[in-house]
Amino acid sequence: MTKLLVRVLLPLVAGGTLLAGCTTTQGGTASPAQSSSAGESGTPESPSSGGGGTQSITDACSLLEAGDVSGYGEFNEPLNKTVGGVRSCSYRQKIASASDNAKVIGVNVRDTASVAQVNDTGGGVVDKDVNGRKAREASGGASLPACTLALPVGDSSRVDVAVIGADSADEACQVAEAVAKAVEPRLPKG
Repeated sequence: MTKLLVRVLLPLVAGGTLLAGCTTTQGGTASPAQSSSAGESGTPESPSSGGGGTQSITDACSLLEAGDVSGYGEFNEPLNKTVGGVRSCSYRQKIASASDNAKVIGVNVRDTASVAQVNDTGGGVVDKDVNGRKAREASGGASLPACTLALPVGDSSRVDVAVIGADSADEACQVAEAVAKAVEPRLPKG
């Protein structure tokens, strides 16, 4: 019964976990951006990226390679998609039977969400260091065997390494941290 419940609820919880922190509300009044022409300033204007953001990452699967997840089992081909403006790449573990748990390991590229906006998914949010880059980790806690490790890219964007379907949230966070160490060198500096 528990395995069946996990098989039914896991996709629903996974979607919520992977999209946690995806939306934000920003107060203020919308108005057109002011721009100066290249002729007036003498140099063309470059788009603002919030201190070097994630806009240059056009393919989330360029950040997560099969070798990064191979130590955790055998995985299907990556799923590369965009949902709600979040570019994601995920690997789903192959399973022998319907009663087995399958880990899903993925990255989510968030152009408009900073690490300060990481949501608590039940186990709290803690500061981490990944290869010298300050990061934040949100564990699913006792009720959710999942973990998200958010890596800042610039001032207002981030890349999340997310793991769901582990035996526990602690295991999910261990896997997320190890995978994040492989992903981090592929991120834009800035």
